[in-house]
Amino acid sequence: MFLSTVIRKIDWRLNPLMLSCYTLQFIDKVLLNYANIMGLSEDVKMNGNQFSWLATAFFIVFSVALLPSSYFLAKFPANLYLGCNLILCGIAIACSSACNNYASLVACRVFLAIGESSIGPSLSLLTMKWYTRQESNKRYGFWYSGLGCGQIIGGLLSFGFQHVPHGAFGSWRGMFLTLGLVNILVALWTLTVADNPAAATFLNAEERKWCIDRLLVANRTAPDVRRFSSRQALQSLQDVTAWLIFVICACHSLLSGAITTFSSTLITGFGYSPEVAALLGMPSGAVTIISTLLSTYFNKIPRSLAIVTLVAPGIIGGALMSFAHKKAASLVGIWLINTITPILILMMSWAQANCAGHTKRVIYNAVVTLAFGIGNICGPQTFRAKEAPTYRSATITILVAPAFAGCLTPVLLMIYIRRNERNKQLRNGKGVNTVYLDDADRTDIDMLDFRYVY
Repeated sequence: MFLSTVIRKIDWRLNPLMLSCYTLQFIDKVLLNYANIMGLSEDVKMNGNQFSWLATAFFIVFSVALLPSSYFLAKFPANLYLGCNLILCGIAIACSSACNNYASLVACRVFLAIGESSIGPSLSLLTMKWYTRQESNKRYGFWYSGLGCGQIIGGLLSFGFQHVPHGAFGSWRGMFLTLGLVNILVALWTLTVADNPAAATFLNAEERKWCIDRLLVANRTAPDVRRFSSRQALQSLQDVTAWLIFVICACHSLLSGAITTFSSTLITGFGYSPEVAALLGMPSGAVTIISTLLSTYFNKIPRSLAIVTLVAPGIIGGALMSFAHKKAASLVGIWLINTITPILILMMSWAQANCAGHTKRVIYNAVVTLAFGIGNICGPQTFRAKEAPTYRSATITILVAPAFAGCLTPVLLMIYIRRNERNKQLRNGKGVNTVYLDDADRTDIDMLDFRYVY
């Protein structure tokens, strides 16, 4: 009873906020997609592949900003760092509404990328600071379903603003101004949330102590540690699992970069109006939410199995987009490939559950987020203006990339299985401590009784 009461208090305080943060992060990407069919390109005088490069420039800066962002996350409270970056995002989005040329829009996107580079890693770190490895998967799934919420809300916003009388002030401008102000409000909300249980004023002294003790035992890392360990960072970069995780996530993120930026363009290419295209993009959000919640809320399903299962309908969707000749089938393909969206959060959850040490967790966060950035850099570049409206190169990429990543997932699983077998053999006949303090600078590699999850 005590356990459920405390966890419920934490859930109600953290989860709505984390869901709101991730929803807003994705709404911006969806709105850029919709803004392109609402007159953005004409108003800022874009031509050729400049829209593709606008999305690519965002993720180049996003990826570069991850390095300092990871360092600051290891040094400062995650909630404070997240809140400050959300304010930066809100200002950048609001200023985008005033852009009249391509250069000014790129500048706004650069500052937005710097702010957004911290959101995913901050939320992941907060999740592991408050929940055990067994509890974290559901919470990852809950706030990550903000991607689907963002797709649905973005479609409704686009549809609504296209019907608002706007005169000289373009409808896409009003959309960005509104989103920027909402970002700032959520940022102020973020600053009121504690970074870890030790600083939680909504818990009493007994509850705070209980939370800290159980996290130290279950996660092998003290939740209130803020220190960068160069040893853990080096060990992370030498770990083959980090590179496998990077490649798997980058391949799946190719789809994210392609579809997030160009789904509305593809749908209008089928002959639908911009207003109808905004509504037809909403089922993608529903597919994302359902697949995310199903894959994370059933704890008995191994993450590895869930990942491989989600790849299958995504590959079917890519095949429909590449080879189907009817627009209805291609539209279904666009919806189906969104089953791959939850794979990124499953990989992040899996990576976090299978590593110990504060700095190593920060590094693995950065690995997943950097892969997301690299995939999103490459994804939009597969859409070539000369191939419109079918974009053959892009649809083939959407088919091949997840299939390749799906083949690598069993390899990662086998490495974790082998490590468990090795640890079991090494600790036979040896006395092994069950709790390690973070002061010992230990990671999962150093702990013979650390058990990797599948």
